[in-house]
Amino acid sequence: MTESYKQHEWLGWFDRFDTDESIRLAAYLPGVLVQNLAHLSVEEACQKLDQAWKAIFVPGPQHVELLRCLLEQARGFASSSYPTVKDYNRRRCSYMQGASAPQPIRCLTGLAGVSKSSLIQAFERICRLQPTAEFQTEGQRLMLYPVRYVKINGQPSVVGILQGMSNPVALAGRRMTGMTGLMAHVGDWFMATATSTLVVDEMQFFTQSSSASTKTSHLIMTLANLGPPLVYVANFSLVKKLMLRPQEERDRLLAAPMVLDPPAADDQWWSDAIREYLAVSSDTFRLDAVSHAAVLHHYTAGLFRALRQLLLQAYREARAQDKDVVTLEEVKLAYGSRAYSSHRKDVEDLASLSISSQMAEKRPDLVCPFIEVQIAGKVAKPTAPQQPQTLCSPPDVPAALIESTISASAKATLRDLREVANQPSEERTTAAVTRLPKRTPVTAQSLHLGAQVLRDVLKPSHSVTKQPRAPQDSGDDTAS
Repeated sequence: MTESYKQHEWLGWFDRFDTDESIRLAAYLPGVLVQNLAHLSVEEACQKLDQAWKAIFVPGPQHVELLRCLLEQARGFASSSYPTVKDYNRRRCSYMQGASAPQPIRCLTGLAGVSKSSLIQAFERICRLQPTAEFQTEGQRLMLYPVRYVKINGQPSVVGILQGMSNPVALAGRRMTGMTGLMAHVGDWFMATATSTLVVDEMQFFTQSSSASTKTSHLIMTLANLGPPLVYVANFSLVKKLMLRPQEERDRLLAAPMVLDPPAADDQWWSDAIREYLAVSSDTFRLDAVSHAAVLHHYTAGLFRALRQLLLQAYREARAQDKDVVTLEEVKLAYGSRAYSSHRKDVEDLASLSISSQMAEKRPDLVCPFIEVQIAGKVAKPTAPQQPQTLCSPPDVPAALIESTISASAKATLRDLREVANQPSEERTTAAVTRLPKRTPVTAQSLHLGAQVLRDVLKPSHSVTKQPRAPQDSGDDTAS
C-alpha cells in the first residue's frame, strides 16, 4: 500500500474488494517450499511439513461467499460509525456518547478440521492495513485494526480475555480488574483503532466441561457488548450446548449462523488444495492432485486437518521403509495405521451418517445442528381439520434418508409407483350399476322353510340299517 493510499483512502481496506475474484485472490495463501527433508530426523521433517501445510489457504466458493458476507457486515458498521476521518475524530472526542445499538452476533461452525480457523484468519489478514497498521492523514498518525482476531488459549476467565484485548500502553503500571471499567476501556480501544469486527476463535476451549454452557454464553454476551459486531468460531458440540440455553439467549447467540461444509471429492478447489500441499515438497510426495483426489477424499472426508495427518503418517511409513518418496501405497498404509485410527473412525462414521440414522445418535458431534428443511413453493389452504401426522412419514425427515433405509425390492416398487404417477391419467369411463333384489320380509312360514332346508342339507345321503346283535353264549342255563 502506498503512502498516498494511506493518506486519502479512508475505509479503503474494505472498498478494494468489489468482486468475488478479488476476495479469492486476496485470501489465497500458498505454501512455503520445504527442502532437504532426508537430512532431518523423521519428526523434525514432519514438523516442518506440518507448519508449511497449516499456513496454506486455498479459498473455495463457500469460503468466498462467507468472506463477502463478513466484509459487507464490517463495511456497514464502519460506514455507519465513522464514514469519514472527521466523523471518526468527532466521535473520539465526544464525551457524550450514547449507548450504541446492539450489533449482530455471528456463529461460524462446521466439522473439526474443515478450515474454520483458516477462513477467519484470512478475513483478518485481507482487512489488515499494509504494509503496517499505521494510517496518516491531516497531521494524524493512527494505528488502525479493522478486524481484531482473538484466540481462546485455555484462558479461564472473562477478565483475562478482556485484558488480552486491551491497550497494553494504557494498562502499563495499572491494575484494572473491575469488569465494568475493563469493558469500557476495551470498547474505547476498539473505537480508537477503528475495529469493525471482533473475531473469537477456539471458543470451545474456554470451558472443558462436557455440559456447562453458562460460562461460554456469558463470555459471548460480554464480548458482544464491546461495540463492534462479533463473530465467534465453534464446533457442533458447543453449538448444541448453546441450543439448551433459554430462548432469549438463543435468539442472540444463534440467530445468524454460518456453516462451513467440507469440499466434495470432485470439487475443483479440493484438487487445488491438494496440489498446494504436494507442492511444498514435490520431490517427496509422488502423488497426483487430480487422479488421487477421490482416494484422498475417501480417506479424509474432505477435512484438511485429516489430510495433513494422513500425509504426515504416509511420510513416516515411507521413512520406516528407508524410502525418500511417498506414493499411494504409503498413503494406504497410513490410513490403516494406529496413528491415524482416530481420524479414520471419524471418516468412517461420517460415511455412515448417510445410510444409518443410528450413527447420528452415537456421534452428535458430527451432525450439523442447523438443519435445512425444503418448503413447498405453494401451500394449499386446508379446508378441513388436518389429520395428525403418522410416524411413518414425518415431514421434517429428508426423503433421501428414508429411501436409504428401505430394501431393494421396496426401492423397485417405489420406482414403479413414481413412473405410474408421472403417466397421464386415463379417461374416466362410466359403469352400469346392478341393484340387488329386494329381500322378502321374515315370517314364521319363511323360518320353517329355512329350517327344513337346513335339515335337508344336514341329512345323510344314505341310511344305515342296524343289524340285530347275536346273543352271546355266557354259559348260563337260564339263557334262552
